[in-house]
Amino acid sequence: MNAFRLRLLALLCIVGGAGLLVAALWRPLTIVVDGESIQMRTWSRTVSGALAQAGVWVRPEDAVSPPPNAPVGGRIAIRRAEPVWMVGESVSLHLTTRPIVGNILLEAGIRLFPGDLVWVDGNPAPPDTRLDLGRAHTLQVDSATPKRVQTPFGALRVPLGAAGLAESLRSAGYSLHSGDRFVPGWDALPFDNGEFSWETSHSIQVETARGIVQGRTTAETVGAALAQIGLSPQGLDYSLPPLDAPLPEDGLIRLVRVREEIVVEQTPLPFEVQYQPLPDVEIGEIRILQAGEYGVQAQQVRVRYEDGQETARTVEGAYLAREAQPRIVGYGTLAVKRTLQTPDGPITYWRAAQVYVTSYSPCRLGIPDYCNDITASGQRLRKGLVAVTRRQYAALAGSQVYVPGYGIGTVADIGAGVPGQEWLDVGFTDEDFEPWHQVVTVYYLWPPPQDLTWLIP
Repeated sequence: MNAFRLRLLALLCIVGGAGLLVAALWRPLTIVVDGESIQMRTWSRTVSGALAQAGVWVRPEDAVSPPPNAPVGGRIAIRRAEPVWMVGESVSLHLTTRPIVGNILLEAGIRLFPGDLVWVDGNPAPPDTRLDLGRAHTLQVDSATPKRVQTPFGALRVPLGAAGLAESLRSAGYSLHSGDRFVPGWDALPFDNGEFSWETSHSIQVETARGIVQGRTTAETVGAALAQIGLSPQGLDYSLPPLDAPLPEDGLIRLVRVREEIVVEQTPLPFEVQYQPLPDVEIGEIRILQAGEYGVQAQQVRVRYEDGQETARTVEGAYLAREAQPRIVGYGTLAVKRTLQTPDGPITYWRAAQVYVTSYSPCRLGIPDYCNDITASGQRLRKGLVAVTRRQYAALAGSQVYVPGYGIGTVADIGAGVPGQEWLDVGFTDEDFEPWHQVVTVYYLWPPPQDLTWLIP
């Protein structure tokens, strides 16, 4: 090989090696900024050089992966820091890529202690709150102040912050219950005056008509405990144990709701019936002159209810609310003499009426195995003697009636009668007995009796 060819070959090797070197240094690169990709080629050896070649600027607070002084690989990721305003004695801007509030505060040099209260955008929030760094936020920390608090465990120093006494105790690891008592109040702040104390409550169980109510109280008496859980006794209400008794050790209380009402009870009073003769009205005619009205006896009664059930009634007074008005029945007393021609001869009568007529004899009295022939008038029973009811007998004893088909009979005996009907029992001896069971027009013969009230129904 001559010298020319050797020089040419050497030149070609140099050019090829240089090309290979350039190709090796001119590498592809992807830069991702907040999710947006940039494709490029670079000969830079470090991340910062590649970013400078690409014209991508970064701030110290931005997160760059790999770090700026690291060798260039095939991908660079950048997450821009977002603004968070730190509010304290003054307002300062802090740039961060961390979304957790506690990490942001630590990054800003602010350490949290028990009782400290964190405010995010003006609202209280726990330190593990995650922020949306796509927008600006404000953070503020109210640092707790150690305060001497009297507790069930003795006097303790509790970091008291802007969340108030109760929340500060809870943040310090103490278990609180509804019904606990706080002085000056559950929301007491470090700058409040006076002593700070926490009194834990006791569990109570109240039996009511509507069921069992569970609660907690710091009260010393039953009445105060009921009031504290919203079951204040009203009026006549009472409790077991009594309201002024100490709170029972087992916490069991029964509350009885009591109410009383006044009612007026009315009792009807019967009216009497008065009879009034009407001299201008014919015998047998009845007229109601006054209908009659019941009276009313009233009494005022106090009724006591316990848990909705009536337990007592007490009469507190009685009075006559309305007097009874008598019923006045007028009956005719005008006797009108009339005559009638009968198969037994002419009769003179003062009344004719439809009467249910039956018959009887000494051994047909309606009583099994019994006979008696002596009438109420003392006469022996025979044909011509008749019986009426006791009420009629008092007025008609000894007077006469005419019964068609029987003849004239004298009222001389008393019978039971037939309810709801005017009745007459015509007499016979056992030998001449005739059965009678029919309604017949009976004529009451002249003269009429003095007492006509038996005609009134």
